[in-house]
Amino acid sequence: MKAAILAIGLFMLFSFHSVAPAQLTRLTVGYSAIGAVHFPAWMAKESGIFRDNGLDMQLVYFRGGTTAMMALLSRETPISEVAGPSIVSASLRGTDTVMIAAGFVTADQWLMSRPDIKTAEQLKGGSVAIARFGGLADSMARIALQKLGLTPMKDVAIVQIGGLPERLSALDKGKVQAAMLGTGDSFVAEKKGFYSLMSVSVPYQGVGAGYDTQVHS
Repeated sequence: MKAAILAIGLFMLFSFHSVAPAQLTRLTVGYSAIGAVHFPAWMAKESGIFRDNGLDMQLVYFRGGTTAMMALLSRETPISEVAGPSIVSASLRGTDTVMIAAGFVTADQWLMSRPDIKTAEQLKGGSVAIARFGGLADSMARIALQKLGLTPMKDVAIVQIGGLPERLSALDKGKVQAAMLGTGDSFVAEKKGFYSLMSVSVPYQGVGAGYDTQVHS
C-alpha cells in the first residue's frame, strides 16, 4: 500500500506535463538506497509511466541520503529520493529543501548483529554500520542503541560504510559488529545466521521526492 501511494504521488507530480511523446524531457533523479522503498520510482520507469508523460527519466544511485542530498544541492539532480532526516538536516543548514511527494510514513529497520552478539552488553565497545551521518540509517541506529540502553558514539561507535549491500558485506566480513538494515536485507542477514538485536519502527517521514526551491527558483 505504501509503495502504491508513493508511485501514485510520483505519477501525479509529473502527470501535468503535456509533452508530445516525441519530445521527451530528460530528467535525472537520485535515489539513496538499493531497497524496496525505491521500488515505486523504478516501477514508474519500467512500466512507461514517466515516458507516457513526456519524461526520459534517469535514476541514479547515491550511497546514502546525505550523498543524494549533496547531489541535489549541487544541481547534479533536480530531484532526489531521500528520507525525512536528510531534508531536515539540509534545512537546518539554511537550504530551502522541501519534500514534494511521499508515501512512506513509517520507518522500519533492524539492528542486525553478528551471531555471537545477542545482548546490549556484548555489543558495547563495538561498532554499527550505517550509510552516512545525517541519513535515515544514522537516525535509526541512534534510536536502536538508546532503546538498548546504550549511548551512541560513547558505548558503541557508528561508522559510515555505504548502502545496504555494503553494510551487509561489512557485517558478513566482520568489519563491524552490527549494521542497520532494511526489511529485505535483514531477512538475508537472518538467513546468514546473524541476530536481530533490535527492531525499530517509528512514525516517520520515510522516502520521498526532495526538491530545493532555492536552486530551482
